Amino acid sequence: MGRKVNLIETTLRDGHQSLWAMRMTTAMMLPILATMDRAGYDAIECMSTGGSDACVRYLKENPWERQRLIRERVKRTPMQMISICIGFSVGKALTPDDMLALFIQRCAAAGISRFFFLDGLNDIRNFEVSMRAAHQAGASVLGGIVYSISPVHTDEHFVQKTKELVEIGADILVLKDPNGILTPERAHSLAPAMKAASAGRPLYCHSHCVTGLGPATNLEAVQQGAEGIWTASRALANGFSLPATSSMVRDLKRAGHAVELDEEAMREIEDYFFEVARRHNKPTGKPAEYDPSFYAHQIPGGMMAGFRGQMAQLGLENRMEEVFHEIPAVRADLGWSLMVTPFSQVIATQAMLNVLYGRYKVTLNEVDRLVLGYYGRTPAPVNQELLDDVTRRTGRQPITVRPGLTLEPALERFRRENGPFASDEEMLLEYLFMPEHIRALRAAGPMPLADAVSAGPLADLVREVAKRKDVKHFHLAM
Repeated sequence: MGRKVNLIETTLRDGHQSLWAMRMTTAMMLPILATMDRAGYDAIECMSTGGSDACVRYLKENPWERQRLIRERVKRTPMQMISICIGFSVGKALTPDDMLALFIQRCAAAGISRFFFLDGLNDIRNFEVSMRAAHQAGASVLGGIVYSISPVHTDEHFVQKTKELVEIGADILVLKDPNGILTPERAHSLAPAMKAASAGRPLYCHSHCVTGLGPATNLEAVQQGAEGIWTASRALANGFSLPATSSMVRDLKRAGHAVELDEEAMREIEDYFFEVARRHNKPTGKPAEYDPSFYAHQIPGGMMAGFRGQMAQLGLENRMEEVFHEIPAVRADLGWSLMVTPFSQVIATQAMLNVLYGRYKVTLNEVDRLVLGYYGRTPAPVNQELLDDVTRRTGRQPITVRPGLTLEPALERFRRENGPFASDEEMLLEYLFMPEHIRALRAAGPMPLADAVSAGPLADLVREVAKRKDVKHFHLAM
């Protein structure tokens, strides 16, 4: 048997982010967690900054409580979280260093033992605070280098970023492809080059199925030295999501690699999530048709459905192709910033504004900040004409220091002005979310944890009859 390959299970994070817009409730997760814990995964990725936002904003669930409930049931497998380095992905894209460090520390206290960090500019300076906080909390760090296609995203670029992450102490290096545009041919050259620069640290590959190539790309990366990949249970795999666990296990074993997963548990997990999807009328993943436009606009799989929905709400469905065509031009103007959270949303929205009103006649505040360096160093210089316009209009000059250094500490001041708080977790919720979201969360009451999935046809029948107020008695003939 060949080299062992580790699988990170991401149904509870990227799977439902990509296919269900992060609408999987905690109650849907809990019944299968013990089985997932014994399956033998390298880690269970179950939380993200965006997932925390969805918990509060849409599901009216407390993300801290979700983490603790998962930890109570996942006793052996590391719980993993993905996060951008400089802040909270929605609303607080740049967060003061002290708040950011506290957030990471509280996530660790709630059960997260592995943090998967990434930066939307691949500016490795931005990893410093989050990585230090995670290590101080006793957690390990996966340092993600985001893949992109542009004139500046050469193999040399990715190798240099690998070396920089090694220098600041990443425990595992990750070639992250959220857009599903990494091809097997590129993985053939890039994975061994990054592995050679990793100073003995493991190299993992994270590639989506957006263009249909995710399974082949992951397999080639493993063939070229990658020690781990991300997969999702079949109901929430494929399409904009990650490769299906069962298929990757089969293909890896056929290629001569060792995969130490409990196949009975894997089948039980597959059956469970298909039943959750059926019971709650959720879509299931299907292999994607090849679409070469993704290699141009590079919209991430986890964002595409939401962006199309937003365009439809604005009555702009017929202008999607114009927006797709404008995205690469905006990226070039913004120094080839990557199409990854939070910049994918910023770039796509700016492209839409350019289509509607003319190029940069209306600009987002986030675009101004990106141009001026307040999110970090862009992979290439920004368009000089755009930079001149932003500096003239805002009266601000570009910065060159790490962005977090431009913000004053906020923790003690926020406690003093807005407290007292029952805990640091409550304080962080108040800091990160608008008051109306917190009011709605509290008004929703305790998190519902029952009735998430069928316990079988008989249990379904009894449950449905019990809901009928006009039925006082019924007889079941077997």
